Amino acid sequence: MANFNTHLFVATTVSGALAIGFVISDLATIKMAVFYWLLGTLGGILPDIDAPISIPSRLLFSSLGIFLATLFVFNQFNTIFWADLVFLWLMISLCVRYGLSKLFALFTIHRGNCHSILAALFFGFLAVVIAHHLLHLSNVLAWFAGIFMMGGYLIHLLLDELYSVDLSNMTLKRSFGTALKIASFRHKFSTILLLLATLGVFQLTPSLNQIIKQLLL
Repeated sequence: MANFNTHLFVATTVSGALAIGFVISDLATIKMAVFYWLLGTLGGILPDIDAPISIPSRLLFSSLGIFLATLFVFNQFNTIFWADLVFLWLMISLCVRYGLSKLFALFTIHRGNCHSILAALFFGFLAVVIAHHLLHLSNVLAWFAGIFMMGGYLIHLLLDELYSVDLSNMTLKRSFGTALKIASFRHKFSTILLLLATLGVFQLTPSLNQIIKQLLL
């Protein structure tokens, strides 16, 4: 299995090269290219969130807690006393960072469903939904965001599989086949939940017609 620095370096390099290609091909502005690059980099470390003590897991849940707490504060800024808002911001941040992360750990296992193509689809579709509905990007730009997220995710899985091959002795390590898989069929309950979540998120994505036309032209 590749380490964190390797995943980060490869995801950053590949996503950056693709983002530059988008700018050269007039598929993205420099601002959007930077956004895509960041999404590809995030996707490249995201599969390791199923390891409770991993750097990606701590970064993700800490950032998510701050984001949700800040979003709540902005929405309730004129209705709740500022001292209460500070307390609520802190509570939400801590609940997500420690509570939600613990809950997530109960339903996941390292090299389980988070290391699967199904998970790559889920996070890709989720990026599309957030980009379109929350950031108000067009259908095409939102789908490009999802493609970069999914691409970075798949790069991570592919790297893990490559590191499962011992080239010196031409043998396969025990971890071979545990990363780049369709889904974790050993963990049926979590697989069904992830499949339902993926289908549900896909229903919220914008139409694919525009991006198909864009890519074919």
